[in-house]
Amino acid sequence: MKKILIVTSSFQFVRTFLIPHIEYMVRNGWIVDVASDYDGIPIPHVNKLINIPVKRTPFHTSNVVAIKCLAQHLANEKYDIINCHTPIGAMIARCASHKARRNGTRLVYMAHGFHFYKGAPLLNWLVYYTAEKCMARYTDALITINSEDSKNARNLLSEIPYQYYLHGIGYDTKHIRACDNADAKRLREQYDLREDDFVLLYIARYVRHKNHSFLIKAFAELKQHIPNAKLLLLGQGECMHACRCLALKLGVDESVIFAGYKDNVSDYLRLAHVGVSVSMMEGLPIGVLEEMLVGLPVVVSDIRGHRDLIDDGQNGLLYTPDDKADLLKKLMYLYEHPEERKHMGAMAQKNMLKFSADNIAPQLVEIFEEVLS
Repeated sequence: MKKILIVTSSFQFVRTFLIPHIEYMVRNGWIVDVASDYDGIPIPHVNKLINIPVKRTPFHTSNVVAIKCLAQHLANEKYDIINCHTPIGAMIARCASHKARRNGTRLVYMAHGFHFYKGAPLLNWLVYYTAEKCMARYTDALITINSEDSKNARNLLSEIPYQYYLHGIGYDTKHIRACDNADAKRLREQYDLREDDFVLLYIARYVRHKNHSFLIKAFAELKQHIPNAKLLLLGQGECMHACRCLALKLGVDESVIFAGYKDNVSDYLRLAHVGVSVSMMEGLPIGVLEEMLVGLPVVVSDIRGHRDLIDDGQNGLLYTPDDKADLLKKLMYLYEHPEERKHMGAMAQKNMLKFSADNIAPQLVEIFEEVLS
């Protein structure tokens, strides 16, 4: 049996994105261990959970301890593949795996969106690109999930011998179940949503680059034109309290629904009329994929990752990042043209199978097998 160690910066990341991959690998005879900062919540199908004190901040001293802990674990366990995710998780894995790689273990890094990209701050290039360039020699294979990152990897990280491009990490089909009218009705009552409300949905962690404050400011202006508009936010994170305060300050706190993190977004997707993403940086966003899968038209920022999903004007609309007037124009258009919403939603549902975890997981295992061979 082949044995793999998954390394990330948080176990929540594993639960949100990687369970279909793990389930597929175990079903096909792999032993799967996971290393990260353990939060006490079990993960199905995993053989061992290894606790290392990973922190998202690149220069946090705990990450040095995490490297030592992981290196010690790797000295005692033999893995065929180390599969690392997230910039910090990948850095720790590569720093800790020198000896393991000399003994035959192969390291595969799946990049979910490089922090260096067209339009990124200079500091991002100085820190993250420099780090990736230094770590390239300790990477046996690199997987990218959008066309811009794939191009950058070929041009800027050519030292990595094996490079692959997949259509995202894969949405979990189990999260998108058939609509339950009773559940939908309960949620409408819970959040005081009327049948004539125009509901916008944004699924994202509350971190700075997800740009929630920009969306709330834009929504406050949208309310002047669409009094029955509601903004439904799914997610949690460090900026959530500040966003609540901003909604209160702008007088839209009763129309902005802070629903928190949800393991299953299925019923929430069906409360909305339009999906929105105002993020400034993406790899290939699962939230937008899930919205498109159920037939929601989407209005998203014209950035890497979104451009891989949206044919502007056909299956969704792209707006110029940080251009509030352009965002409002696109939202108003969809509000005033319900038939166009329906058409775009139908177009969004087409060709979605290639983005599913059912399709991505076998391709990922094929990559592991090829790297080992």
